[in-house]
Amino acid sequence: MTKSPRFYGYLYFFLGTLFLFFAIQSASQSAGWDFFTILLMAFAAIDYFIAFRYFGAAARQQQNGKKDN
Repeated sequence: MTKSPRFYGYLYFFLGTLFLFFAIQSASQSAGWDFFTILLMAFAAIDYFIAFRYFGAAARQQQNGKKDN
């Protein structure tokens, strides 16, 4: 049983938000933008990108379902 693209979109959006939270915490504890903070921000950006692609796939899937009916 496969999950819908919307489920994976929410999952990746949550992971991106979690990485963003950790990056903000890391930046506030260190002197600023160190390598680890930038790495966490990069992971967050990739996760947001993947989440929006899944949301787009879910919208296309829903649109194709309406055309068939």
